[in-house]
Formats: sequence, C-alpha cells, structure tokens
Amino acid sequence: MLNVNRLRVLQEVAEYGSLSKAAEAVGHTVSAVSQQITALEQEAGARLVERHARGVYLTEAGRVLVDHTDVILAEVRAAELALGALGSGKRGQMRIASFTTANAAFLPQAIRIFAGRHPGLTLVLTEADCDESALMLARRRADLALVYEFPAVPLRRDGLLLTPLLDDSLYAALPSDHRLAGRTQLELTDLADEPWIQGAHHSSTANVLPYACRRAGFEARIAFRTDDQMTVRGLVAAGHGVALASSITLGSTPPGLVVVPLRNPWLVRRIFAATRADTPALPAVDAMIDCLREVVPSVR
Repeated sequence: MLNVNRLRVLQEVAEYGSLSKAAEAVGHTVSAVSQQITALEQEAGARLVERHARGVYLTEAGRVLVDHTDVILAEVRAAELALGALGSGKRGQMRIASFTTANAAFLPQAIRIFAGRHPGLTLVLTEADCDESALMLARRRADLALVYEFPAVPLRRDGLLLTPLLDDSLYAALPSDHRLAGRTQLELTDLADEPWIQGAHHSSTANVLPYACRRAGFEARIAFRTDDQMTVRGLVAAGHGVALASSITLGSTPPGLVVVPLRNPWLVRRIFAATRADTPALPAVDAMIDCLREVVPSVR
C-alpha cells in the first residue's frame, strides 16, 4: 500500500524539481527525503524520479503517481476537515488563500464571525495574488480562495466553483491638493496627462490600467510600479502621481489623499469566493462562505 506521507514528499519533489528544496518544504533532511522516495519506489514497484546534476525529474510513472496524489491528498484533507467540523472539541484546519485588499477590508470580520461559531476549527490564511490563490486552490494547497476578475482580464474558471461576493469599483487616488481633488466624479481622460503610480507590478492585473486608458483614447504614463499599497499611497500623497484605489478600502484612506469615483466600466473588479468544482462541498468551507457573504454588504 502506498504511504500517504511519502506521497506528500513526492508531490513536493515534483513541485520544486529539487530534493533539497523539497526537504526544506517538508522540514526533513535531504537524506530523509531521498530515503522516502526510495521507499515509495519500492511500494510502487517502479522508478519515480531520475536524478541529474541540475535536480530531479519525474519519470512517466512518477508523473502518473503525482496526478493521482493530488486527488488522494485532497480526499485526505476533506476527511480531516469533515472530522474537524463534526462538533465542538473536534480539531480541524481550513486553509484560505486571499489577496491584500480583501485581507484588509472584510476577511478579518468574516474570520471573527467564523471563529465564534466554529471554535474547534483553525484557519490558516496565506496572502497571495489572485493568480497565486487560484493556483494554490488548483494544486489543492488551499481549501478556499478569494479571487477576482476585471472585464479586461477575465478569470480562468476551469475547475473552479465561484460564489460572487461583491463588485469593487475602482476610484482615482489623488493628492489632497490636486487640481481635481474637489470633483465628485472623474473620467479617465481627465487624468490623461498625469503620471500614474501603478499598484500592480508582478500580476496579470498589471494590464488593467493600460488597457482601460487605451480604451479611453490615451496611453497611461506609468511613473512607478509596485505591489506595496503603502508605497502607492505614500507616492501619491507626496504628489508624484495618481493611482487607482479599491472602493472596499476607502475607509482607511490616509491623510494627504483624496479618492474620487471613476466612471469607467473597465475598472470594476468582481470578487468571488472560489472552491474546486471537482471536490465535494465541505461544511466548514460553506460556513466560511456564508460568513463572507454576511460581512461584504458593509464594505460596498
């Protein structure tokens, strides 16, 4: 019979293509990982990895086994979570992957409500970009992911079950002394001559602002790119450019900034709670989605 813990080790080896990195991920020595793989090969009756100077590669048998391992470990996780949710005093763990603004705006309130109703379950939260969260879900390294899409960058929905949470219209963030700071609404063309501080650097949504500006008839002049929202706010407040701001974080707008609604259909983000479509619904995950839907009206 195949050993589940050894399957987990093989999964990490497949992920990293390196015994040393896999060992670091599972908290073992390289020697221990090598021994686990050797033992698994004996159980499987086939060579699973090939060792080379640049790392390790899966054999055909190894690739087949990893494909099944993803499903096997997901079922083990489902069993663990279901047992943990049976009642008070039972322990369990649910893994959530989510993006920065959701973590700041409404996920903490949902977690507080969930923890009060399900004290026997532990939540493990990983902050990740939308693409990374979806990938964690696909690789069964998260049980629930908060994801989003823009009209210009639709979400890849293959294998995902999506529960709509809210629509997040983006605003223009301006220095408080900006010439347009007193306006009640702006068009993108009002900002055609402004330098932009772009708050998306390494993600697919980095294309959203340039696309929206092109649709409005001009090219965005991007002066600075960063994934750090504190940096975005600091640069805008200091007068180095303008930026996009999420409507769900308006309550935490710092001094020195003004946010003004933008009338642009390309700058509306739809936010979803995502689970795997091929995994049976878990009571704890459904309960967490209920908590999310309970708190999002307060941030609309």
